[in-house]
Amino acid sequence: MMATVEGAASGQAALSQRRRASSPAPQASYSIPHSVSFREVNGRGLLVRTWVNGTGPFTFAIDTGAGATLISQRVATEARISRASERATSISGLGGQSVVAHHVSVDSLAIGDAENYLPAKGEVLVTGGLPADVDGVLDPTEAMSPLGYILDLPRHELSAFDARNDPVEPGRTPADGAVVAWLREAHGRRPFVMLDNGDRALLDTGSSMGLAIRDPATGDRTAAHTVRDVGGARISSRRVTTTTISIGSLTLRRVPTDLISGAAADVPVLLGLAALRPFRLRFDPLHRLIEIAPGIIDRVGR
Repeated sequence: MMATVEGAASGQAALSQRRRASSPAPQASYSIPHSVSFREVNGRGLLVRTWVNGTGPFTFAIDTGAGATLISQRVATEARISRASERATSISGLGGQSVVAHHVSVDSLAIGDAENYLPAKGEVLVTGGLPADVDGVLDPTEAMSPLGYILDLPRHELSAFDARNDPVEPGRTPADGAVVAWLREAHGRRPFVMLDNGDRALLDTGSSMGLAIRDPATGDRTAAHTVRDVGGARISSRRVTTTTISIGSLTLRRVPTDLISGAAADVPVLLGLAALRPFRLRFDPLHRLIEIAPGIIDRVGR
């Protein structure tokens, strides 16, 4: 993660100690939170008003690539959050450099308004690695579990659905879109997809980049943009020529392409907001499918 909320939240908050790889099966009925609007701020990402233990509102960045919900120490103090254990863990950014974090117990998370509760808290960590003007990072996979969720990027809207009753289905491919497998890491639930070149790419709304890959060059750093990630490492990126890639039946043309340097050797290929912004993304954790469809911009009130 880069230190804009690219640094706090771009899949780079991969936990050094991770938990279960599979999603819990939905059991009893869950109250589905109502849809909420978010705003996109340059350098900070998709921001949503969030309440923690009834305290707020705080500003959290929505990050599908985070792997955990992250909370600043200030929020933890104001919301009177207690540590789940005294044993520290660590999170790392794109550069692989780690910062100390603590597992915490949260009674409630709400977004949009103070009573729009999310069904789960998932993995929640308190860390000092966030930018000063961002209070936390919300990973919707963790916070919405076991529900599915929709990120409608053109309409700036986050919503939830019950995948038992309204699943993403492989046979119902949207026009000019795709339904693809939700690939996962061995010990995580972050959403990866398979590209036509065989690369696994992380769908990462915490990154402002397009298609982001490691820079194979060692010398030229012309027009590089440098930021500090959540672990404190300095990461550079430079925009190069656009790329055409395919995800299942969907072909993306003229995708902004960024080469990143200073990243850890195991950093994944990323598809950030510059590539995903035209789409409505529907994540079904129960059936491990992702629907990618062209979004429709609602200009009323915008």
